Amino acid sequence: MEAILPNPRVRRRRPTVELVRAVRDGRRVGEALGVLSAGEAEGEPEHDALAQQLARFLVRRCDERHQGWQVLRQVVLDAGGEVPWERCSRQAVGPTKDRVLRDCATPGRTPLVRVQHAAAQERARRIAVLLDPEPVLRRLKLEPPAPVDAERWERALVAAVAARSREQAVRALATGLGC
Repeated sequence: MEAILPNPRVRRRRPTVELVRAVRDGRRVGEALGVLSAGEAEGEPEHDALAQQLARFLVRRCDERHQGWQVLRQVVLDAGGEVPWERCSRQAVGPTKDRVLRDCATPGRTPLVRVQHAAAQERARRIAVLLDPEPVLRRLKLEPPAPVDAERWERALVAAVAARSREQAVRALATGLGC
């Protein structure tokens, strides 16, 4: 009787616990995203832990890999904005996890770049709550026609995350605030 060998083209599915550890170490992120997208981990107790760890990774990764976030952060720093950056990043993890799970629940493959951008947007939402717009706008020489309310300020910062340069970020803030 012949032994049945496994198909070498079929990927071995790693246990979710192993993926959680790998993502914590910055490895197998694409695989973890694929597992969440395919719904393979649903029902497992580690499903939530995998999404949480992936969200932490994405929020941390914004600082070195998301150009729009880097530009926005530098614009805020140059404008003299004082923000508790670490606190904002910790607060962005929960909403990022929810967005990743929502995105992965839609049919099809979830690209890493899309959830990375979602993490950057969540970080921008968190700084919008803690950053007073008046001194930042004054330093950027932007004068909105009306007082800036929290909702408009948040939308403007989130829109600025898509910028690739300082000028684009300032233009996105100006457009978002009607300057």
